Amino acid sequence: MSKLKGSTLTRSNVISIVGATVTDHPYNYNIGIYPVYKGGVSNVVVRSGSGDYDGGDRVIGFPSAYEIDGDLLFTTGWGDGFAVRRLNNDGTLTKIYHDNYFLYNNTSNTYNHMHNIAIDTTNKLGVVMSYNVDGYTTFDYSGCVNGGTTFVKDARPSHSNPQRFIQAEGLNISSAGLYYQSGMVAAGEWIYVGEYDARHYRRVVRRNLNTGTEEVIGNSSGTGDLYSGSATIDRDGYRYSLHYDEINDRVFYFSYNNGNFILVLDASTATPELVWCDIADMGDGDDSYDMGLFIPDPVNSPNRMWVGASNRFVDIDITPCFSGSAPTRYNRIYPSNNYTYDSIWRLGTKYQKTSGVPMDKMPGYPNYIHLSADRDRGRNGSWLDTTNLKFVGMEYPYNYVEDTSTGGRGRSFNHGYSCPMVLMESANGTKYWVQMGYGGSDGHLFMTWAENKYPNQLVGNWEVVFGTFTLTNNANVDQVSIPGLNNFSIPSSCSVTAYVSNNNGTSWETYDKDSDDVHTFSSTGYQLRVKLSASGQPDKAPYYRGIDAGGLTVYYGTMYESAKDSNIKYKVNRKRLRH
Repeated sequence: MSKLKGSTLTRSNVISIVGATVTDHPYNYNIGIYPVYKGGVSNVVVRSGSGDYDGGDRVIGFPSAYEIDGDLLFTTGWGDGFAVRRLNNDGTLTKIYHDNYFLYNNTSNTYNHMHNIAIDTTNKLGVVMSYNVDGYTTFDYSGCVNGGTTFVKDARPSHSNPQRFIQAEGLNISSAGLYYQSGMVAAGEWIYVGEYDARHYRRVVRRNLNTGTEEVIGNSSGTGDLYSGSATIDRDGYRYSLHYDEINDRVFYFSYNNGNFILVLDASTATPELVWCDIADMGDGDDSYDMGLFIPDPVNSPNRMWVGASNRFVDIDITPCFSGSAPTRYNRIYPSNNYTYDSIWRLGTKYQKTSGVPMDKMPGYPNYIHLSADRDRGRNGSWLDTTNLKFVGMEYPYNYVEDTSTGGRGRSFNHGYSCPMVLMESANGTKYWVQMGYGGSDGHLFMTWAENKYPNQLVGNWEVVFGTFTLTNNANVDQVSIPGLNNFSIPSSCSVTAYVSNNNGTSWETYDKDSDDVHTFSSTGYQLRVKLSASGQPDKAPYYRGIDAGGLTVYYGTMYESAKDSNIKYKVNRKRLRH
């Protein structure tokens, strides 16, 4: 047998690609093969940051840099203020109001960096804040509903500390959130705030924009306003990231400083109660650098959820917290095993509901967990494979080739920071998906897709063909080996099949990727191609991560004529080629 030749499978020798992207990791240059989304920059209704789309478009906060009420979209921008737009029946957006320096800061200045907004949809009132300066601005948008265009920015507060959103008990709450993680949500008529500075350890605070009432729930000892079975809140925390579960009327106060969270029950009522969920006692605290919330079934299993913990995401059941114990953990996923640099990873969705609008889950796929881009990581979108407990997606769009044709998708959209894509509806009930973000090729603009495009679903089935590889003097390719194909990550109900051809794709033979045996061709030819074909679904599909599995190399060679002749008694045994 002749000396074997090896060729690395890379993006540069991709001949054809459908439903996938092939990339070189920017630091180890190993191959990555990932499924792509159905939505791209070419099958949009709108992709613009000018005209009606200019202003308040630098949407950097997660998850509450935007709010929606009917056909109204409210956005806070990092460096370009606040805006209100209406979603039209044709999927376009019309700007109703924009103020580049919307935020009242301190006593006399205004400011244009914002990433928190919350609205009371009952009274049509709202408030905007930021994490990095003291100040807030309230507004009345009742004149914008039912096709109206009258928006009222309230005057700067006239009290002695006009930058303080909540002054009750001397807490002086004036900023909200953690860096670009939002720290403000609405529950009915109440606006809950999580301060950036350490001002309300073991307590949660809220304000009613309609009545002006301010309340502090709990106390500094961690024993106040507790649910009857809850343990004492025994760890300090601040720099909160807030989420609201409207199905169960609960607010989550996730603390960056200690990796645990306070759960507010009956959050929209006059008598909320607190439950302490100590994930450090579970072994997954203290520093909570990754944030987010995803409740797959908020109706039937409201206490089973994915949350951020200490440089990881955890799949937990918080039922034990109602009787004073730590949550039960089922699974962990570590971002550091998937990406070179840590970010404040953005897990899950803003809205936990699984039907209606606004909604940012995928209809029919309640376990499909997205990650939104942060600090330029996951810029083309990522998702969690809960079968193999891995992140799926490119860390950074470095060198890659992708399918740009399926469904007219064009290239993948690209953000440095983003929020989950959200479904909202126009005045006549027509629904559109809306994507906002900051940075990257598509930051600072708005994109909309028709509902039936399902742009955040995966194409699912994908196929990549590599080649054409030849031997010296175009010698016949009789045998082939591709070690490493068994390192594909394959979610449940998915599959990967490998094919090889020695006649430039005229005919294909199935390659057993799980066997150590070398494949010997039944055909004759000198032009080798490799085809990888995956069966996937809209919420999961196979992928290959060279960052942890290494590269892929195909080895191929020619057999002596005596070895190919079945009539000759002593022939070469069909075992793995020596490389």
